[in-house]
Amino acid sequence: TPSPTACPIQFSDVPAGSTFYPFVRCLACRGIVSGYPDGTFRPSNLSTRGQTAKIISNAASLTDDPGPQRFQDIPPGSTFYTYAQRLANIGVVSGYPCGGAGEPCVPPDSLPYFRPNAGMSRGQVAKLASEAAQLDGSIGPQRFQDLPQGSTFYTYTQRLANMGIVSGYPCGGAGEPCVPPDSLPYFRPGNENTRGQVSKIASYTFFLDCYSP
Repeated sequence: TPSPTACPIQFSDVPAGSTFYPFVRCLACRGIVSGYPDGTFRPSNLSTRGQTAKIISNAASLTDDPGPQRFQDIPPGSTFYTYAQRLANIGVVSGYPCGGAGEPCVPPDSLPYFRPNAGMSRGQVAKLASEAAQLDGSIGPQRFQDLPQGSTFYTYTQRLANMGIVSGYPCGGAGEPCVPPDSLPYFRPGNENTRGQVSKIASYTFFLDCYSP
């Protein structure tokens, strides 16, 4: 059996042993993330909706034709056009209806807006990853105190948690009391994700037990 070719990719701010090293390296060695020209990955930076769409689309191996423009603020040729289009084509993202502040409806199609430079919440990323991976396993009993059954992101976080992809934060912190009898952890679905966190979710969801020599 031939030995796997060693991956030479390294980021100066994601050294071996650091929290997100195995996940960032897994994605980078597969051409899913590329970092910045200065050799950094910037794992603590918030991941924008455009960046997250690129990571999830690539991790899901979506290669279909992007098709006609779906979002007013992502025209053909723009950085995240291909990735947002592919996710929209499979019904994973739909954007925000036009007509809000700074987002006029432009005839004749009055397309929705994707907001590629805005942040993406933890709940939204959980939904994106779960749907792009077509997870459909058992939901099971509630795992997070701040995501009760019936809440917007309940199904998606439950499925990821059942696979060991997400685990949340232990209860007991400020505003996150431990509630008997289970003292469940908190998921913080409204918090925004960093580039490192999105890489971890994508790596675990699409490349479980990823090996990058």
